[in-house]
Amino acid sequence: MPARAFRSLLPLLSRRLVPALAGLLASASIWAAPALPEPLRPVLERSLDDPRAAFALVDDAALDALDSEARFWRLLGKAALYTLLDRTSEAQRSVDEARARLGRIPTATPRHHLWLEAYAIGALFRREDSAKLIERSVELRRAALPIGDEYLLCEISVGDLFLLRETYALDEAWRVAEETERCGRKLGQLHIETSALIAMGSMASSLSGKAPAERYFERALEVLGGQPARFQRGWIEWEMGNTLARLGQPERAARAFETSLALNREIAEPTGVAITTLDLAALRLAQNEPQRVIELVRGALPALQEGDAPVRLATAHGLVIEALARLKKAEVLQEIEKARLLERAVLPAPDRARLLQRMAEGYASQGMHAQAYAELRRANEAAQQGQQSVRDTQLLRLQARYEIARREAELADLRHRAEADRLALQAREAQQRALWAALIALAGLLAALAWFAARGLRRRRQRADLVQRDALTGLPDRRAVLAFAQQQFALCRRLDIELSVALLDLDHFNQINERLGQGGGDRVLRAVAQAAGEVLRGQERIGRWGGDEWLLVMPGTAIDEMPEVFERLRAKVAAQHLPGLPAPHGVTLSMGAAALGEAFESVEALVEEAERQLLRAKAEGRDRLRCARSRRAGDAAPRPAPGADAEPARQAVSA
Repeated sequence: MPARAFRSLLPLLSRRLVPALAGLLASASIWAAPALPEPLRPVLERSLDDPRAAFALVDDAALDALDSEARFWRLLGKAALYTLLDRTSEAQRSVDEARARLGRIPTATPRHHLWLEAYAIGALFRREDSAKLIERSVELRRAALPIGDEYLLCEISVGDLFLLRETYALDEAWRVAEETERCGRKLGQLHIETSALIAMGSMASSLSGKAPAERYFERALEVLGGQPARFQRGWIEWEMGNTLARLGQPERAARAFETSLALNREIAEPTGVAITTLDLAALRLAQNEPQRVIELVRGALPALQEGDAPVRLATAHGLVIEALARLKKAEVLQEIEKARLLERAVLPAPDRARLLQRMAEGYASQGMHAQAYAELRRANEAAQQGQQSVRDTQLLRLQARYEIARREAELADLRHRAEADRLALQAREAQQRALWAALIALAGLLAALAWFAARGLRRRRQRADLVQRDALTGLPDRRAVLAFAQQQFALCRRLDIELSVALLDLDHFNQINERLGQGGGDRVLRAVAQAAGEVLRGQERIGRWGGDEWLLVMPGTAIDEMPEVFERLRAKVAAQHLPGLPAPHGVTLSMGAAALGEAFESVEALVEEAERQLLRAKAEGRDRLRCARSRRAGDAAPRPAPGADAEPARQAVSA
C-alpha cells in the first residue's frame, strides 16, 4: 500500500485506537511484574525441609499478629502445607478461611482472587476428578495471563503438571514439566524447579527420546545443593525408587526407598513414611513376598487413614488383596469388602481399574469365578474410561493453548498498532518506519499462529493411546508391535508398498540364563534390544514378541534387502558389550523373514511365515537368516544385497 494511503489513515487511528489502548492498559496492569507475596515466601521455603515445622508460621498465634492481607497469604501457605501432607480436608478449610479473609481486604485485586483459585484447585487434588480440575485450571490460566504475574503462572503450571500426571496424559505433562522447570529456575523458586525435575525423572522411562531417568533426579539434588531440604530430598528418593522399580532394578529401588524412609523419619513425617512404605510393599509383592507385603501395608494404614487421599488407601487395600490372593487365604473376601467402599469413591479411572483387577484376583483365589469375571469386566470399562479421559484432557489443553496464543497475538497486534500511531504523530519518517515495522511484526505473528495451528493439528492426530512398552527392555510389547504391523500391513497393501517382517531369536539363550542367572539373562536381553533398535531406520519398528524373540516390522523394505539388515544386526550385536560375558562374547542370532504378497491375507499369516522361516534357520544350524516371499506374477527373484557374504546371500532367500 502506498505511503500516502497509510498517512491518510493516521488521524482515524489516532482518534479511535490509541485512546482505546490507553484505557485498556490503564484498567488492567498488563505490564506489571508482581513479585512473590512476601508473607508466602518463608512458608514455601521452610516446607522444603520440614512441612510440619513450617506450621509454626501459620498457627493461630502467628496469624493473629498479622494484618488482613498478610494473614490471607499465610492462610494460602497453610493450605499448601496441608496439600503436601495429603490432608486435603484441612487444606480446603484453610482455603475457605483465606476466602473469608479476602472479603476484609479493602485493597483486594483480581490478583488475590486468582492466587486463591490456584490454591483452591491444589487443595482438591486427589479428592475430586482430575479432568474437571484441569478445566478449572485452564480457565484460571486464561484469566491470569493479562495480570502478568510470573509467580502465579508458574504455580498454575505446577498444578497442571500434577493433574496431567494423575490423568496419565504424559506427553502433555512432559511439555508442562519443561515449562515449569524453566520458570522455577528463572524465578529462583527451588520448590517449583525441583518438583518439575522430579516429575520429569518419573516420566522419562515411559516416554521415548528422553535422557535416562536418574539424570533428572540428580539434577534435582544438584539444584538443592547445600539447602536443608530433607522433605524434598525424601521425595526425590521416593520417586527414584518407583522409577527404578519400573525399570526392573529392585535392589536399587529398595535402597532409594530406605533412604526416603530415613529422611522422613528424621523429620517425624508419618505421611511420607506411610507412602514410601506402600511403594516398598509393592516392590516386595513383585518379588513374591506376600506375607511381608501384608505386614508393611497394615503398618502404614493408620497414617494413610489420617489423610484424605483415597487413591493411596485404594492402593493399600489392593496390595493386601493381591497378597492374600497369592496366599489363598479366605480373609481376602473381607479385604475386598473394605476396598469396595473406596472403589465407589472418586478415583482416577486407571487406579480404579487396577483395584478392580486385584479384587477379581481375590475372588478367583477362592474359586468364585463368576464374581471374578464381573470385576474384570468392570476393570476393563474403567480402563477404557481412563483412555478416553486422557484423550479429552489433551484436547482441552490444546484448545486452551490455541485460544491463549490467539489472545496474546491480538494484544501484541494492538500494541504494535498503537506504537505505530504514536510514532506517526511525531514525524513523517518515523511514521512510515513504524507502520512498516507493524506490518512485518503482524506477518510474523500470523506465521507463528499458522505454525502453532499446524503443531496443534499434529498433536491432535497423535493423541491416541500411549504405546505400551515391555517393562524389561523398554521396547514396544507384543500387542503394541502387532498393532503397528497390522496398521502397516493395511497401508502397504493399499499403496502397493514393500513390507517385510522378521522374527529374531537369540541362539542358545537358555545356556546364557543357566550361566548368568535370570538377572544376567535379563541384562543380556536389554543389551541386545538396544543394539537392535540402533540398527533400524526411522520408519521401522522392533518389539518384544516373547522370551528372547523380537518382531521387526519394516515398511518400505524388500525381501532382498533382508540379508543386509541381518548382517547389520549380527555386526551390531557382536560389537555390543553384553554384561557378564567376555569379549568377544560369541552370542549369535537366528532370523526368519517374510514379505508382503498375495498369499498373505493378514498380518498374522505373514508373521506365521516368518516364524516358520525362523524355525528353518534354527534347524539348519542357527546364526543365519531364512526368508520367504509370495511373489506376484512377473516379479523377479530377490537378489543378495551388495557386499553381503556369498554363502548367507545364497541361502538367505527361498521362494
